[in-house]
Formats: sequence, C-alpha cells, structure tokens
Amino acid sequence: MATLSERLTKRFRGVPGVTATDITDWIAEAVAESGFAADSPTDDRNNALLYLALSIGFSVIATDAARYFRYTDAEETVDKTMVAAQYVKLSAQARRDYAKALRGGYGASASYSGRGDGR
Repeated sequence: MATLSERLTKRFRGVPGVTATDITDWIAEAVAESGFAADSPTDDRNNALLYLALSIGFSVIATDAARYFRYTDAEETVDKTMVAAQYVKLSAQARRDYAKALRGGYGASASYSGRGDGR
C-alpha cells in the first residue's frame, strides 16, 4: 500500500502551488491532532489520517483563496470569489470521512433535522 504522503500527493497533484513540504506539514498536523502514528499498521487509522490531512490541506488552501476577487472589465469578467467556499465544502466532507474512518468505516450514525415550525 502507498504511504500516506504518496496518497496525499496523488490527491493534490492537480492543485497549483501545493508542495511536498505542504503535504508533510499537513500530515504532521494530522498526526498531532489525532494522536495516531503516521503510516499506522491499521488501515482504518491510515484512512483516518488521510482524511484529516485532506481536511487540513483543504482548509489551508481555502484560507489562501479567501483573498481572491472578482474583476470586471469592459469585455471580460473573472470571478474567483467562490474558490474558497468550494474548498471549505471539501474540508467539511473530509472531516466527515475522518469521523467515519474513526468508527472503522461502518457503524451506526444518525442525524436529525430541526422541526419544520422552528421550535
């Protein structure tokens, strides 16, 4: 099986500006937050670390992309204001996948919506 670093490199290969140093930093932060060892012998922990590092990476990219802007000229429009929001969504999904991996990829889960009348 590929190492955690290799797996993350594959996931971020199309994202401009992501370096091997970034990936190493994200893995180190995920290890510190989770308390798991990098490249743990159990697949569930490896997957949990992958998803946590993905979430951290997406969050860092979203923070960087928050400075993007919208530009309109007479003939062209460039709008990059939604880039950060998309990375925030990816980060949130990776956190959900992290929680699922902590449960071993299975198990009961439940979610409840609020009341229709707001009470």
